[in-house]
Amino acid sequence: MPKGLTPSSEQIVVSFTLSESVIGTLASERIDLQLNALDSEVFVVTGVKMDLEPADLRATGGINRAQTFASISKQDVSTSAVGIGLANPSVIATAQTTVQAVDTPNNAMAAALIENSVDTPSQLEYIDVIATPDFFVNIRAVDNSSLKSVEGKLYGYRAKASAAVYASLVQSELLSQ
Repeated sequence: MPKGLTPSSEQIVVSFTLSESVIGTLASERIDLQLNALDSEVFVVTGVKMDLEPADLRATGGINRAQTFASISKQDVSTSAVGIGLANPSVIATAQTTVQAVDTPNNAMAAALIENSVDTPSQLEYIDVIATPDFFVNIRAVDNSSLKSVEGKLYGYRAKASAAVYASLVQSELLSQ
């Protein structure tokens, strides 16, 4: 248990799904956790599972590469210059698929699919703490021929924070944008 936090619920599973609305354009959706700010309530994230639809290729000849990225973040990253990767301090978890294909001289195609799924380290007591009342699911596909989607679950529990810890967590979240 993180210091300064007292659990106020059992384990909670929050399910989500998000699809691109336009091919190759970042899509982001806010998921409400319904936290009570008056009681200094936070959400302690203990696990994440994301299933990302595999990338696909546009038939253009030569070397083709298509990627699909998804993330869960504490803040809306749609206007962030840092993006939806782990370099952004607001991002809790990411998933990615890449398909790469090469046309061979005899007009055959060789392809490889690479998937990086979310793995929650089992030795960690928790992954992150969300102090604001929501989180965001993000998806962005590059060079795909169809709309892509992500679905998943965020695992955790509600906890009451001491006043000093709550103020620190909220300030840290808001300043990390």
